[in-house]
Amino acid sequence: ACAACAASAVVQQPCQHPAVWARVCDPSLGQRLAALGLGMVSLEEGDAPLVRDLLLEHFRNPALEVEGKLGRCSQDKFTAGISAESFAELEARLCAGLPSFGLAPSSAPPEAEVTVDRFHAIEGGGGFRNSNRARGANKGSTVRSSFACDDSDCPLKEPFEVLNKTRLSDCHIGRPCGEAAPPLNCLVDMRVSFSLETVVPGTIIEGMPLVYERHKRRQTFKARLFRIQLTHVLQGQRETFEVEVELRMDVVKHRLEAASVQADEALVVTRELVAILRELSQQAAVVQLCRKRKRLEDFLAVELELRATLDEPEVDAELRRCVCGGKEALNRAKQYLCGILRVRFSSVDEVALFRFAGRQVARVMQRELSEAQKGSEGASQSDESDLPAA
Repeated sequence: ACAACAASAVVQQPCQHPAVWARVCDPSLGQRLAALGLGMVSLEEGDAPLVRDLLLEHFRNPALEVEGKLGRCSQDKFTAGISAESFAELEARLCAGLPSFGLAPSSAPPEAEVTVDRFHAIEGGGGFRNSNRARGANKGSTVRSSFACDDSDCPLKEPFEVLNKTRLSDCHIGRPCGEAAPPLNCLVDMRVSFSLETVVPGTIIEGMPLVYERHKRRQTFKARLFRIQLTHVLQGQRETFEVEVELRMDVVKHRLEAASVQADEALVVTRELVAILRELSQQAAVVQLCRKRKRLEDFLAVELELRATLDEPEVDAELRRCVCGGKEALNRAKQYLCGILRVRFSSVDEVALFRFAGRQVARVMQRELSEAQKGSEGASQSDESDLPAA
């Protein structure tokens, strides 16, 4: 099966990839479920059968964690997080409530929980399977120790939990299609992860090297079936705004054990999880679209004045001087021009100004190269005309 559809774990009809469609409608799946007394479930467009299957397989494990995240999915990885503007808008939206998902409105956002997570490498694996790791870290087992923070956001001496988190599977949920599809420049992807969180003795991390540390500020909104967690994460110089939807496994387990047909109930739970993820991703995408539109409008309103800045003798002379300094000076030229534009056009988005400055520096460089080439060709023709006739 191709990665584009197999990784999505979602029924999309009509399917352009027969191998994936065969996986969803494979009769052997119904036979296996029937052998377990679960029966065959009727799947609909937009369902996530792999999420349903994993839920049926692991829901009795007390260490199971099922969480969905918003982010961006590239060809080989999923990067969790959304923009700061989308994050703030989702907070306001959740405070207003989502009655259809069992989330009541609140007069104020929930109190933020501030914690510090430290990840330690376990030499020789420590008997654990490979677990989550920091980007760029060496592959291996890690143990996470979590510390509550005092009023100054400093971690306490003793951790309140020490866990080894082992990833079982990742399911990437397909985006809505048709009229419900978000614009291509405002995509928010979704992933559902199944993990096992095993409590380990705190003494296991003594003397073990620290891989990385992260500072988290989290707000939790509780609904009947899940918890929605908005987390502001600081890891070194990297800042992310993460949105997670974590199933309340005690509720899920009770519903599945009480159901006459567990596969049917597991599919209902899966649909509720996917529905709230799509609702949140749509809200985040709308904020991104509005931000991009405003950024473009602000830029177009002053575009003529921006270009006029380039014609000023002092600016033009400095850019030419930097460009003549070679490739090493190009970034200095861009920073110089962007600095001038930021002061004069503070209402325009910094990213738009930086990109504009980069394009203008590239044009100045091309102009200088073209003039140098013409000068070289002119000198060559002048030398040829000075030669005596044969």
